[in-house]
Amino acid sequence: MIDPNGLEAMRKTLAADGYALDVSVVDGRVDVRISVADPEACEDCLAPEPIMRGILHKSLKVPEQAIDLTYPPGSVHD
Repeated sequence: MIDPNGLEAMRKTLAADGYALDVSVVDGRVDVRISVADPEACEDCLAPEPIMRGILHKSLKVPEQAIDLTYPPGSVHD
């Protein structure tokens, strides 16, 4: 269901800015969790939710409406 190449590309992109990406599929929903992997993570590098949802849709090849997106606690997009 999820494009593995797109998932790996998203993980690498977010890791470059200090974030980790966890993705799971439950009952047809794609649970995407972004967490801080580096205390010096670039907070301004995280796109706003509507933009990130669109990026995930294109990268993972899943419908935007099937994505449940969670940002790190305390982030500007939380």
